Amino acid sequence: MPLVVAREARREGRTVLVAAIEGITDPALETAASEIRWLSWGDLPGFFALLQEWQAAGVAEAIMAGKVEQPLIYQREADGAMEEMLAGLPSGHTDELLGAVANVLENVGIRLLESTRYLGTMMAAEGRVAGRHPSDRENVDIEHGWRVAKRLGELDIGQTVVVKDRAVVAVEGMEGTDACIRRGGDLAGPGCVVVKTAKPKQDLRFDVPVVGAGTIEVMQQVGATALAVEAKMTVIFDRARIEELAADLDLAVLARCDD
Repeated sequence: MPLVVAREARREGRTVLVAAIEGITDPALETAASEIRWLSWGDLPGFFALLQEWQAAGVAEAIMAGKVEQPLIYQREADGAMEEMLAGLPSGHTDELLGAVANVLENVGIRLLESTRYLGTMMAAEGRVAGRHPSDRENVDIEHGWRVAKRLGELDIGQTVVVKDRAVVAVEGMEGTDACIRRGGDLAGPGCVVVKTAKPKQDLRFDVPVVGAGTIEVMQQVGATALAVEAKMTVIFDRARIEELAADLDLAVLARCDD
């Protein structure tokens, strides 16, 4: 996602300055950026100083692209400023964490744009995405999973559920979509369906639902047979590869709108 955003922004004539995190950001981003600065995980003072420098140079807009795995909060040490910021949040849920970063940007006069700004052609359109149409049994499970996923989104817990025979066998937490699918497959075996939705009040400045060929490959590993995502809210990467895999594996991949 960061590579696509950087390339598309530069294609539109924008200067792309990247704040990258050591050990997390793909070094290949250096080839797409106008300038890249590397920061260690949790270096909030360094990040704030960098934003002030860029804002003084005329930067007025920013985009969040890519992913920092939420469990890193517990697995890596952060400096005192980062720890203080985390301690001051009402909760450690995704919206609270990313909202805090957005506030840091706004405090130095930089407006956070929707992360889909340069991804228009990759947004899921309503209807069949790849493979076959879902069976009646899969449609029942998708409908059930959709209702559950939306309730989870209200609580900012996760966006993905795995369902089999109208029973939710796995719910996404901090571990992410792929791990949720693997856990659901381990519990219920082949025949599961995967449902990934946006939150009811999804803030498109951050935490946009994303699926790609890797999602389909994980489904293959556990024998999941259908994937449903939310149309107009989900970014789909590697579409050609998804179509190829779905056809070869006889999977159903669709995008639907919220009722």
